[in-house]
Amino acid sequence: MKKKFFIGAMALLSVFTMALTSCDNDDDPTTNGNIEFKDMEFGHDNEKVGTIGDDLHLECKITSNSKITGINVTLVKDANNKVEQSYTKNKYIGVRNTTFHEHLDLPETLAEGEYECTITVTNAEGAVKSIKEKITLKKKIVDPNAPKIENLKVNTMEGTPNGKLTITANIETKDPVDEIEIEFHGDKEHEMEVDGFKGKSGSFTFTKEITIPAECQAGEYHIHFTVKDNKGRETTEEIEDFIIK
Repeated sequence: MKKKFFIGAMALLSVFTMALTSCDNDDDPTTNGNIEFKDMEFGHDNEKVGTIGDDLHLECKITSNSKITGINVTLVKDANNKVEQSYTKNKYIGVRNTTFHEHLDLPETLAEGEYECTITVTNAEGAVKSIKEKITLKKKIVDPNAPKIENLKVNTMEGTPNGKLTITANIETKDPVDEIEIEFHGDKEHEMEVDGFKGKSGSFTFTKEITIPAECQAGEYHIHFTVKDNKGRETTEEIEDFIIK
């Protein structure tokens, strides 16, 4: 009887121990990280195309159950053609929710062709999650007759919605200007056309005080400055790390 009781007790203890172990496994940080990606963009308007010698626009919304500890991006064709970048900005690290928006530099040494772009996120629970997309890289085609933009500047690197900002640049065009467009690229794309320069040609200085779009949310932005001539040729330059408070 005692022997049967002892065996039964040991069986119950084993079941209890297994139950505890199962509960512990449920708390395994590698399975309960709950990292999610939404609204992914690989290239402008998610066109999945990048220009060698320029950069690749990357954007997505990231949510995590615990604080994000790292974001890493790789772009790989083969052993001789790859780019890797880690991002440690405060807006990405130590938060649970963020909008990842970066422009990955594409060196001129890269070969044309299909690449695999991977965005990998890790969090404080030890979870790791990635999203992948096929990207086509093409060589930059420089039209010698396209507008030229030099010395693009702003009078301040910080601003507020509805605040004033002065932009200056030296512009040279062979054919008359059709339009000049300024874009604040951050949480969303906020575009505006600039009046007063249509029909200008040759070399001239662009100076204009503009109003920062009221819809801009606080954060870091790229300011894209585009000049298009009446033959449809256009050139874009940008200012990075502009802050809207």
